[in-house]
Amino acid sequence: MPSPKLSEAQIRNLASAVATYISEQRASFRDKAEPVAPLHQAALRSFFPAKLFAKVRVVRGRADDPPFYGQLPSLGITNAPAFSAMAGITFQDVVVHIETLTLSLLFHELVHAVQYSHLGRQGFAERYVRGFLSGGSYEEIPLEKQAYELEGRFARNPAERFSVDEDVRQRLLQQRL
Repeated sequence: MPSPKLSEAQIRNLASAVATYISEQRASFRDKAEPVAPLHQAALRSFFPAKLFAKVRVVRGRADDPPFYGQLPSLGITNAPAFSAMAGITFQDVVVHIETLTLSLLFHELVHAVQYSHLGRQGFAERYVRGFLSGGSYEEIPLEKQAYELEGRFARNPAERFSVDEDVRQRLLQQRL
């Protein structure tokens, strides 16, 4: 799908709105969330930094779609991802899931938590928006592509150990996120 041509100011405003949305959703779920289950931690600890498990919380629930979604068609955006329908979504260090939290789903969401740890909320939001606009779809967002790629690698061979943190670091250095 062709991407709309937005001005730099429009992109920055949209990224700021996304960062605000992330902050608000995080705040609404954080108090209800619990630490990652010990069984899940044991299965995933060799892929992620130990400090990540000390911070990340998970909760079953449904995220709201951003309040600004109604304005997107006027910007030429008609295919924004439906966050309210996603199996899982990460708001910095809070993983919200509507489906059963499988190891693969948790792995994917923890990749996003690592991305946030490197980029911060505003940096993540900006790269998410720019990735969506440049790729034209959710599937082409580099942050999502990395999460799906690493999730797939884990699912194919959970015994093959690799560092998600190092993968994120390398892609940032190579300007691939």
